[in-house]
Amino acid sequence: MTNDKQQQEEELLILKSILGETITDLSNENDQFEIDIEFQLSRPFHLRLIDNSNQLSTVIQHLPPLILTIHFHDQYPSSIHSPTFVLSSCYLSRTYLENMCRNLDEIWEQNLSQPIIFQWIECLKEEFSSVNELCLTNSEINNENDDPRAMSSYEPDRATPIYQQLIEYNQEIENEKFLHEYHECPICMSNDISGRDMIRLHKCHHTFCRACLHDYAQMHINTGSVEWLLCPDSQCQLALLPSEIKIIINNNELYDKYERLLLQKTLEQMLDIVWCPRCQQAVLTGNENDNLALCDQCRFAFCKKCKKTYHSQTLCAIEQELIELKEKRRKALLKWRGLKLTEDDEKNLLREFLAVARIENSTRLCPNSMCQVPIEKNEGCDHMYCVRCRTNFNWSEAKDQTTEAKALFEQYGNDLDKLNEEIRNERDDETDINNLKVLELPLVTKLLMSRTKKCPNMNCGKHHVKSGASNYIICQHCKRGFCFSCGNSVAKPNSHFGQGCKRHSDT
Repeated sequence: MTNDKQQQEEELLILKSILGETITDLSNENDQFEIDIEFQLSRPFHLRLIDNSNQLSTVIQHLPPLILTIHFHDQYPSSIHSPTFVLSSCYLSRTYLENMCRNLDEIWEQNLSQPIIFQWIECLKEEFSSVNELCLTNSEINNENDDPRAMSSYEPDRATPIYQQLIEYNQEIENEKFLHEYHECPICMSNDISGRDMIRLHKCHHTFCRACLHDYAQMHINTGSVEWLLCPDSQCQLALLPSEIKIIINNNELYDKYERLLLQKTLEQMLDIVWCPRCQQAVLTGNENDNLALCDQCRFAFCKKCKKTYHSQTLCAIEQELIELKEKRRKALLKWRGLKLTEDDEKNLLREFLAVARIENSTRLCPNSMCQVPIEKNEGCDHMYCVRCRTNFNWSEAKDQTTEAKALFEQYGNDLDKLNEEIRNERDDETDINNLKVLELPLVTKLLMSRTKKCPNMNCGKHHVKSGASNYIICQHCKRGFCFSCGNSVAKPNSHFGQGCKRHSDT
């Protein structure tokens, strides 16, 4: 017996040196103890839930430890009887634990009269190394054998809450490991940041250091772009949770500003919400056909379209503007369709228009009101000299050409086919939407209608594009001059301009 007791003490001493805090003494005589056994799970390991209504599955990396309680009897290990043991678990069924008990019995039978606890521990650790899932079900489990060594609190009707508890346990262990490891921040590229100074986002699990996330969130809140508070990873578009933002900024005043901006952005996206022009409170509107909006805060009744005092008997100014824009757009499109240009004439006109846009993109007008010839600057200082009227001026002070023509050149360049396709799309467009911006004339149509004029010569009738500020146009086909402003023929420019029409004017 003395020899058995000595072997028990030696075995327990070795187990304590190996297992550390996972082994706990339950007796002062060193003959009863408890061991927490961490399973070595295969990767990936799936946790599944099967109940009457649905089937759920998730990947986990950790399971709560299995409790192995050992009691050495006086004749262990020399006796043929193994130590007394109990397996305890809150999520493994009694049937599962009974199978594990039989496995431990088989190991003892193969190693009679030898210290056996460490082999049992290794066997239990590897229980899930050869399988890749644990299935929880609410179906009744048939227990034909009732092994008292298998103690389980798992009940089929508690499968769903146990499933959630196992997921929470896995998350807690993962967070604990994360806090004690060092990580790299993909923003500042530091690779020795403690997990306590890192934040792992809940939705996508991307990690960034607190300092970078704080600056990132503060920038969006201060600029008002809270709707773009997304994961900073370039390949991820998941939004940050409000709880994460509160932890990141760690500033109550700044977080209150974030909540106000987020509420405002959300309300602005709601079609039935308008803002009171008097107290700036959100107002819920009712009937779509009625423009009345009544603020609950200040009791101000106003028109939800023009934001002025409610006018039930008069047409809203915005509605009137919409009607005028619709009519203006309709007439302009009809006028363009009525030109009835041949295919070659239309291509030549568009080619000439692109050439004029290219010139205006690189030139400025001479500041002399009697000259205003386009001048190009290719190098040198800011000082310029007009060779036509001998005027000295600074390039930075000279008048730039029309921004619309420059925008046309920047958009289409020399691509005549692309411009021609845009013309056809605008010509066939029958848009009739109650939107002021949409109803404005398309850029190409607007420029063509304002910058082209037909030669008044009855035998010619060719269309020309105005270049620069000069209203005196010489037809390149019949070589006759005419006024771009009034469209009449001009035989003597000096006598025509200055009385009714200006020689130079903006387009």
